[in-house]
Amino acid sequence: MEIKQVLEKFCICGAPSGAESEIYTAAAQVMEPYGTCKTDKRGNFICTKEGDGTHYLLDAHMDQIGLVVTAIEENGFLKVDKVGGMDRRILPSLEVVVLGREPVYGVISCKPPHLTDESEKNKAAKFEDICIDTGLSNKSLKEKVSLGDKVVLKPYFGEMLGGNVTGTAIDDRAGMAILAKTMELLKKNGATSKITTVFSVGEEVGGKGAGNASFYTEAEEAIAVDVSFASQPEVDGAHKNATMPLGGGAFIGTAPILSKQMTDDFIAVAKKENIPYRVEVMGGRTGTNADEIASVGYGTKTITVSPPIRNMHTDVEVVHLEDLEQCARLIAAYILSKEGKACVI
Repeated sequence: MEIKQVLEKFCICGAPSGAESEIYTAAAQVMEPYGTCKTDKRGNFICTKEGDGTHYLLDAHMDQIGLVVTAIEENGFLKVDKVGGMDRRILPSLEVVVLGREPVYGVISCKPPHLTDESEKNKAAKFEDICIDTGLSNKSLKEKVSLGDKVVLKPYFGEMLGGNVTGTAIDDRAGMAILAKTMELLKKNGATSKITTVFSVGEEVGGKGAGNASFYTEAEEAIAVDVSFASQPEVDGAHKNATMPLGGGAFIGTAPILSKQMTDDFIAVAKKENIPYRVEVMGGRTGTNADEIASVGYGTKTITVSPPIRNMHTDVEVVHLEDLEQCARLIAAYILSKEGKACVI
């Protein structure tokens, strides 16, 4: 499949932290040509390509931000709290799906402006004031929904102009699509290294799933693929040095917790292969699965590779498809260079 098709296949799955199982089938359909697939006790999806030489761990998280049901009100409305970095500013009037005994469609209530006090107009609603309206009564809801059920923003994927696409959960289904394309390129070019690809759980709530996989995989080098920040009007000021335009290529991470040798080698490969890139400078932890992967067990040499996206942690995240291709090409070219091979597209 084309990388756009793979990304869409992943984005239309509702898989919040702690309830990622809906995406397993899609992951297996995409990854089965590249190795032996399984899920572990933690819930990570793992595809292993046997080989020799350096053992590489490739990681992208499959969970997305969401909400969790905290109460079923007598009036039939659901009260919720956040799962991961959900931004309460965007929530009023959004469509959602409650992952109950069966999926339940709902909308997040929005107070009419006519009834909004002047002091409320410039404030985001607190999570304790947010309600989901499913149209059902309290009794009917309790037959379908339980406390603790997860909620996702209604899955969506759409094409834009200029090679861009938008949708829910591009963070980090874009990373998953990149790794699927990476494995396609490695297979095409006859890579002989052992490669374990992990679509990990729980990144949005701390990254422990990737840490578990890293511990028992015991790979020698790891590449964590997660999204980073694209330039857009709201951030092209104080944060401009931390962003990259859509279509700008791949971010290559550098941070105290990452391997400087791998960063330098990735930059060298990008230059040799004429792959557009920008160095993403992080002064401490990366805020990605790389932090857990690098730290568990005896430690693993780790780097981050990231495509830039706009509108992170919303239902309309935007990514440029060519950036996904360039990230995949960079990772494949790096692994093949260690085997003394060129990466033929």
